[in-house]
Amino acid sequence: MNYIIDRPMAKQAAKNCMRTARVSPYQIALVLVLILLAFSVFEQLMTTLFGIPYYVEYPPGYGYYLTVKMPSGINWFVTIFISLVQPILMGGFYTYCLAVRRGKEMPVTTLFDGFSIAGKIILLQIVMGIFVFLWSLLLVIPGIIATYRYRFAMYNLVENPDLGILEAINMSKAQTAGYKWQLFVLDLSFLGWWILSAFTMGLLCIWLYPYYYLTDIAFYDTICANKGISPTGQSFQQSGPSGGNPPQGPAHYDYDWNHQNSSWNAAPPQQMPPAQAPRPEQPPQQQDSSAQPGSAPQQPEEPWERKSEQDPWDRSK
Repeated sequence: MNYIIDRPMAKQAAKNCMRTARVSPYQIALVLVLILLAFSVFEQLMTTLFGIPYYVEYPPGYGYYLTVKMPSGINWFVTIFISLVQPILMGGFYTYCLAVRRGKEMPVTTLFDGFSIAGKIILLQIVMGIFVFLWSLLLVIPGIIATYRYRFAMYNLVENPDLGILEAINMSKAQTAGYKWQLFVLDLSFLGWWILSAFTMGLLCIWLYPYYYLTDIAFYDTICANKGISPTGQSFQQSGPSGGNPPQGPAHYDYDWNHQNSSWNAAPPQQMPPAQAPRPEQPPQQQDSSAQPGSAPQQPEEPWERKSEQDPWDRSK
């Protein structure tokens, strides 16, 4: 059963993580933004130095010519190199955000952890790009839907580097089934911030990157919990925001929904019980008198989520 995730509450959870993380996410985002800006400046400089001059008559018919630098072989090499390094750095940033979401302390050098699985990250990026391109040949909309279908593949890979490329992709397809429209609406809610960041030459991304990706990971965690799909092969029970119970059993994630660093609750951290405190025993649920004798008791709907209609972007029944 798919549920509608409370988007404002997920955003509040991301802000709580940003505020209470033991290593500030702004530090690692600052390093990431500076590296990406340096790449952009270096690419433009190499085009200026080694680009092939190309003369364009402008305005046409007046005999005036403008010199335009076209990429040379060196420029293509630099562009390809940068396009391969960027997803590796983003993989390290995802690792940091996923760990902060679980209440762990991660150093700034986590940004470079993606280089330990650089080959898999690059191959996953290439395979997803090919799949999205093939779907885009049909029409634009199938290409957009494919982008959301593979949205969690990189999260799955950095959480479990032992996964195969197609395993991470297929797991993402199962995770996002029924939730692609909600993820699209989530991105629309950040559209204004991305436009504003363009006017700041990307400097706003120092704040926007942690905010956006921690919110996205809040959706990722909730969807994994609701569907019982974990990239580490660990089992989930249904849990979620506003005091939901963590996954039980011998194997579960090493984090708590009520952890002060990853809580969905908007209350200040000091108002929440410590993570190591034992949970109060839940009172026994009253059996519905309308239920048939011998039938299983009906699972009550959680307070933070409501049943969703079929995802308009999901063709499966």
